[in-house]
Amino acid sequence: HGGKANEHELAADLAVIVNEQVKRLVAAGCRYIQVDEPLFARRPAEALSYGINMLDRCFAGAGPEIFKVVHICCGYPDHLDQQGYLKADPTSYANLAPALALSSIDAVSIEDAHRTNDGETLTKFGEKIVILGSVTVAESRVESVEEIKGRLTEVLKSIPAERLMVAPDCGLGLLPRDVLQQKLTNMCEAARCCGSVMP
Repeated sequence: HGGKANEHELAADLAVIVNEQVKRLVAAGCRYIQVDEPLFARRPAEALSYGINMLDRCFAGAGPEIFKVVHICCGYPDHLDQQGYLKADPTSYANLAPALALSSIDAVSIEDAHRTNDGETLTKFGEKIVILGSVTVAESRVESVEEIKGRLTEVLKSIPAERLMVAPDCGLGLLPRDVLQQKLTNMCEAARCCGSVMP
């Protein structure tokens, strides 16, 4: 079998398995379900060819009462404060956004604190809610409230407050607890000041 064909078939099989789990979460009462997608940003051609379709299959049968989210990861370091670790191509989000805008998901979670996105990219997500990574997850430096507010104010020139949510860039596993708590405290305060939403 060819490698590409096998990847497509594997993705289809995985989508069925994830969908089964999504249905179980719905049955258990979950109303906010997020799929973390580690490869879309690194392999946008495959994401556009079949990946986003498979994402829709993951949420098949989840009704409009379910808030469906995808987080698109751009890369994760080996350790805290690592410099120069490999990230996805900076154009990936812009390339993926129009197709994601047509998908069944309600919100797209993207990284922005480590590397900001331009306003044009943000508008390409159409009517989807953008969950904007507003604090880094691999740096021990704590962003100030004013710094985060400044970025959110800039983003609000491109998308309205009702379609902007704030979150960390990605998972928080590398951060010491005190640093993590201060980052989240500052992020929430900045979001309240700007009128954006916290998930």
